[in-house]
Formats: sequence, structure tokens, C-alpha cells
Amino acid sequence: MSWLQRIRKTVGGFLLVIAGILFILLPEINYLLLIAGLVVYLLIYGIRMMIYYFTMARLMVGGKSILYKSVILLDLAMFTATLTTLGPVYLIIYLVGAYAAAGAVDILRSFEAKKLDAPEWKIKFATGLFNVIIAIAAAVSGILMRSTEIPAYIYGGGLIWSGITGIASAFRNTRTIYIQ
Repeated sequence: MSWLQRIRKTVGGFLLVIAGILFILLPEINYLLLIAGLVVYLLIYGIRMMIYYFTMARLMVGGKSILYKSVILLDLAMFTATLTTLGPVYLIIYLVGAYAAAGAVDILRSFEAKKLDAPEWKIKFATGLFNVIIAIAAAVSGILMRSTEIPAYIYGGGLIWSGITGIASAFRNTRTIYIQ
């Protein structure tokens, strides 16, 4: 990882920690702030992947998967923008689904990394398990208890966790393998 990538990961991690703290400290505007943050994130990420596809990935093996991911992300951004007209319960269901899916993917990737004897499989498994626990906690508090503030606190905690893991991964030593 280059020093520029390390700086970018560190700054992104700090921004996620700040966003998580804002979600926890400002409970009265969490719903619109949460939707706006999700829409902006999904749009930026989808556009970045679309630019990456047209500049480089279209020439790579499996490059179409980058195009598919970017279109799905842009579609999710538009869908998330329509959640402002619906009630907060739908946003809670949306967040629960996103956290559960992210957790399942991380857990499956950790199993794959363990098969390859990669040392970071434990971190991936812990992150996936944490995301699944967040999804369960948000589902219980938001859907069963009909609370909209508790899932926002949970989401803020999840953003703080993601920011901390991003900062930690920026300072982790990476190995470079040279083939002669």
C-alpha cells in the first residue's frame, strides 16, 4: 500500500468516526441525515466504479462485474433517495438488510481466507460477526420495539467501528511478493 493510499484510508476512517459520532449526538435529524449520507456515499462510490470501468476495467478479465456493481450501486442510491417519502421503519429494514448482507459476505470471505492460510481471516470474521450482530440489534430495536433512535445509534456505532478498522488497516504492514 502506498503512502497516498494510507493517507486516504486514514482520512476516510476519521470521517467515518466523525459521522458516527454525529449520528449519536444529533438524534433529532438522524433520519434525513442518514438517508442523505447513504445517498451521497452510494452515488460517489457508484460513479467511481463506473469511471474505473470505462478507464481500465473494461479491458480486464472480469471487468463487466465492475460495471454491474457500479450500476447496482447507482440504483441503490436512487432507491435510497426515495426512502424520504416512506416511514423510518423502511429505512430500518433497509439498514438491517445491508448490515446482514455485509456481515455474511465478510464471514464467507474469512472462511475463504482461512482456507488459503491468510493471517487476516480472524479480522474479517470478527468484522462480519460484528455486522451480523448490528443487524440483529437494529432489527430487534427498530422493528420490534418501534424505536427510530436506537437503530440510528447502532448505525453510528457501526460507522465508528468501520472507521476504526479502516484506520487500523491503513497502518497494517502489507507484504509485497516479488517474482523473479
